[in-house]
Amino acid sequence: MDYSLNKRKVNIGPKKGKEVFVASPVCQKQRISFDKLCERMAEDSTVGDADVAAVFYKFRKVLNEYCSKGYIVDGGPLGTFRPTFSLKAVEKEEDFKPAECISKTQILFTPTVDFRQLKNVEFYRVAKRTKDGKMIIGG
Repeated sequence: MDYSLNKRKVNIGPKKGKEVFVASPVCQKQRISFDKLCERMAEDSTVGDADVAAVFYKFRKVLNEYCSKGYIVDGGPLGTFRPTFSLKAVEKEEDFKPAECISKTQILFTPTVDFRQLKNVEFYRVAKRTKDGKMIIGG
């Protein structure tokens, strides 16, 4: 994994006010497409990339169905998925109207400890880059 070293001024803690160097991960600009992910998952397997994609789409549909009914779904080695929503508070119980007070329904994903942990990572220092991708000389 590429990283860059950056100088930062500490705002809290025992090093408050001091300048320190911290590493930041440098993410690749290009994303791995869904098709590429399915192709990779199908490698060395008895299923094709279309089968892998079908499982992802079915998983999304079933997950939405269960979470819409209030279930917490155990995703095995991935983690758990649970429903949540944003709400507006009211002062009187009779003023609570679900259609007006509940919004932004979504699924929260909590990865397992093992899934969250990256494995076999090697680190390579690279030059800092600006937001538009240009290299910063001497940074």
